[in-house]
Amino acid sequence: MDGIRPADDAYWLLPRSPRTPGWARAFFRAQARAWGVAGPAAEAAELALSELVTNAVRHARAPRGRQIGVRAVWDGACLRIEVADAGDCVDLEPAPHGPDGEGGRGLAVVAAVADRWGHGPRPRGIGKTVWAEFPVRG
Repeated sequence: MDGIRPADDAYWLLPRSPRTPGWARAFFRAQARAWGVAGPAAEAAELALSELVTNAVRHARAPRGRQIGVRAVWDGACLRIEVADAGDCVDLEPAPHGPDGEGGRGLAVVAAVADRWGHGPRPRGIGKTVWAEFPVRG
């Protein structure tokens, strides 16, 4: 393969519940350890994953029973996380927030800790996917 490593990926379908962000973090941590990925990139990816799953739980106007898809991809140089939900695919931008506001910082956190992030329609189904990438140095 000329030194190019195929990507490994893991995928979880999770219910929309207040506990889902914690489950997603735990599954991701275990997977990152299995891949031998640790340090700042893994920590930043876990934080961004938590924010994106929290947004999917709170804001995706999806029919009852629809699950949240969480995917982690490791290609040997970069971690990528994806969160898919059945909510509408709209222009997602970090929301302005005041210093005393208690919410609305999720995408700003993702933008601050990720090397790149974005969103688009879900490839095979209703809804959207939000993703973020974290290069692993060293």
